Amino acid sequence: MAWTCIVEGKELPDVRADRKEAESIEKYKVSKNAVYFEGQYLPLSAITALRTQPSLYYPQCCCGRGVPVVKLRLDYGAEKPLILMVERAKSAERLRETICAGNPAITVEEYAEPKADQPDEPGGLV
Repeated sequence: MAWTCIVEGKELPDVRADRKEAESIEKYKVSKNAVYFEGQYLPLSAITALRTQPSLYYPQCCCGRGVPVVKLRLDYGAEKPLILMVERAKSAERLRETICAGNPAITVEEYAEPKADQPDEPGGLV
């Protein structure tokens, strides 16, 4: 399978070798150089900011109960950031730690869950 870099000019020299060393975290693979997803990859050196936030995923669109997930927003200079979605908080923590180890210059923000007495307000920064 040919892996495509989503940032022009930041392609890795040996994607195959790097991906072999990558750690699987839910449906993503993360190495010391890149995050791999859906046939594409994002070099860690291109990431400028990372934000984690608890959220809900509605598999049947908007009806029914939402599945609790954690979203990781990766800003890398593009108009739209890359959003990674994982089901377990431990997976989100491992993703965050691995990405930050590969690029310590990343600005990290973490959002908390909303308090029960303020359901309409988004969670605040931690």
